[in-house]
Amino acid sequence: MKLWVLLLLSFGHFITDIHQGAVPLLLPYIKETFDLSYFALGAVMLVANLSSSIIQPLFGLYSDRVNIPWLLPAGVLLAAAGVALVGVMPSYPLVLLAVFMSGIGIAAFHPEASKMAHFAAGNKKGSAMSIFSVGGNLGFGTGPLIGAVYLGMWGFGGSVAFIGPGLVMAIVLYSLLPKIMATTSATRDQWQEQRIQTSKAGGGRLIWSWGLLLLMAVVIVRSFIHFGMTSFLQFYYIDYLNGDPLFASRLVAVFLICGAFGTLLGGPIADKVGVKKQICGSMGLMIPILYLFLNSSGFVSVILVGLAGATLISTFATTVVMGQQYMPNNIGLASGLMLGFAIGAGGIGVPILGVVADHFGLATVMTVISLLPILGVSLALFLPAPPEVSKIEGKKVVVPVQKAEV
Repeated sequence: MKLWVLLLLSFGHFITDIHQGAVPLLLPYIKETFDLSYFALGAVMLVANLSSSIIQPLFGLYSDRVNIPWLLPAGVLLAAAGVALVGVMPSYPLVLLAVFMSGIGIAAFHPEASKMAHFAAGNKKGSAMSIFSVGGNLGFGTGPLIGAVYLGMWGFGGSVAFIGPGLVMAIVLYSLLPKIMATTSATRDQWQEQRIQTSKAGGGRLIWSWGLLLLMAVVIVRSFIHFGMTSFLQFYYIDYLNGDPLFASRLVAVFLICGAFGTLLGGPIADKVGVKKQICGSMGLMIPILYLFLNSSGFVSVILVGLAGATLISTFATTVVMGQQYMPNNIGLASGLMLGFAIGAGGIGVPILGVVADHFGLATVMTVISLLPILGVSLALFLPAPPEVSKIEGKKVVVPVQKAEV
C-alpha cells in the first residue's frame, strides 16, 4: 500500500467534496434570496447531483483508455470556483449554472482519483478505498461548517471564500502529479497489460457481472436516504418542529461527519467479513436507527443521527470496491458508476421528496426516508459474488465466476 499517495488523494477528495457538502447549507440562503418553493430547492440539489454524478462514468470510461491525471487538479479547481460563484449570482438560473459548473469539476476528479487509489492499494483494496473515501465524506460533512463560517462573516456573498482552499489544493496536486504517476506506474502497467492480453485472448475488454446493476440499485437507495437527510433534516427541525436553526444545522453536520468516520471503519470490516455482509448489515441497522431517531428529541437525537450517518455511509468505500470487482478491466468506469451515476440517480429523489413536502408535509418526507432501508436490505441480500479478476494463462483467459462471498 502506497500510504502517502492514498493520504494525498484523500486530502484532495476532502477539498473537492467540501464544495459538494456546502450546497445543502446554501439552500436556505438561496430560498430566502429568490423566494423559492421546496421543489425549486430540490432542483438545485438535482442539478448538483446530475452534474457531479451522472456524467462521472463518461470520465471513468475515458480514464480507462487514456491517462488523464491532470483531471485531479482541474477537478478540484472547477469544483471550488462553481460554489464560490453561487453567492454572488444575481438570478436563480445563474445559481443553477454555478452549481452545474462545480458539479462538472467533482465529476472529473472522482474516477481518476479512485483509479489512482486502486493502483496505490496493494492487496488491501477495502482499507485503501476507505482511506481515500473518508476524505470525501469528511469534506462533505465539514462543508456546511466551513460554509457557515464564511457566510456568517460575510453573508451569502461569503461563498467566494471557497475558492481559496480549492486553488491551493489544485496547485499541490499539479506539482506532485509526476511523483504520483511514478509511484503507481508498476501497478498501472500491470493492469494495462492484463486488459490488453484479455482482449487478445478473446475475453473482451469489458468483463462484468449482472450483480453490478443490482449493486447500483442498492447505491441509489442509499443515496436517496443520504440526500434526503441532508436536504430536509434541517427544514424538518426548523419548519415542522419549530426547532432552533443552529441545532438543525448541527444535526446535518453530525450526520455527515459521523458518516465520514463510518467510511473509515467500513472498509476494514468488509475486508474481514465480506462486502456483501457489510452492505446488508448497514442497511439492516438503518431500519431501527431511523425509527428511533424520528421518535426521539434533544441529545438522544444527536446520538441517533450520528449513528445513522456512520452506519449508512460505512458502505461508501465497499460499494466502490465491489463495483471494481464486478468490472476488473474497467475500474475507472466502475468507479464512475458507483461514485457518480448511482449516487446521482439517487439524488433524483430529492425533488420528488420536495413535491411530497409541498403537498403532504415534512413529517411525511422523513417517514418515507425511514422506510427506504427496508428496500435497500432487500436488494442487497440478492447481490451475487463478483467474478474474480481475469487470470492470464498463456493465451487462455480464465474468469472464475460466482465464488461465494458470505
